[in-house]
Amino acid sequence: MKTVFSHGRSGGAKAAFVAYATLIYLFLYLPIAVIILFAFDAKPIPGLPLDSLTTDWFAAAIDDAKLVGSLFVSIKLALISAALSTLLAMPSAMVLAWMPLRFKSAVMCLVMGPVILPQLVLGLGLSALFRAAPDLIGQPAIILAHTTITSSYAALILYSRFLGFRRSYIEAAMNLGASEARAFYEVVLPLMRPAFISVFLLAFTDAFGEFLVAWFVSGFTQTLPISIWTSLRQVISPKVYALSSIIIILTLIISVASQLWIIRQTRRTNKA
Repeated sequence: MKTVFSHGRSGGAKAAFVAYATLIYLFLYLPIAVIILFAFDAKPIPGLPLDSLTTDWFAAAIDDAKLVGSLFVSIKLALISAALSTLLAMPSAMVLAWMPLRFKSAVMCLVMGPVILPQLVLGLGLSALFRAAPDLIGQPAIILAHTTITSSYAALILYSRFLGFRRSYIEAAMNLGASEARAFYEVVLPLMRPAFISVFLLAFTDAFGEFLVAWFVSGFTQTLPISIWTSLRQVISPKVYALSSIIIILTLIISVASQLWIIRQTRRTNKA
């Protein structure tokens, strides 16, 4: 009798957990599904119920020079910011993980500053800072702002990865006659490649969709989030939903493919 009751209680807890997890995923992905659904709405002002479906908005979005131009600007700035943040985070994470620092906790607090600091405060601070160099306002300021934010994420992620790195590999390479630079390029980089790619993709995603800080320092530069925010002052065009749907689908494909590649590379590294 006791066993039956315990099994029933376990089954009820499992069902409650499944229902809770389902609600969480619905909350996360239902807005994305709504965006994709409205991209096919034939009405000029999307809304429920859907009277008829069309794919014309996708062609209209691609033909919109302003919208597509802001998309390419966002991609370019996000790529540069992600590359800079990864390059900056790599040596800082190595120093934090491998070298004895007297004030390591204070340094870690400084590294985490842009992560903890509200983006509104960070945007105001950067806006005041760039008043001393007004020529940088626009794309250079956005790159610097995004690099400031994403390099903190990148450093924290790489720091945790470098803590688990076997430094005996480097010592073995140097005992065999390799210099520090050669040991870095032939030992550290290949073994850390999955982590670097993960950090780069995370930094790119964060920089691509960041709006608040970029809005403070953008000047006349129109990134895609700023362009969408501008359109929110009026009725949102279905072209925005169509372009967002394309970005969502491409992002999901790239994310799944990259994660599968990273998992495969990590398994190979662990086996080695």
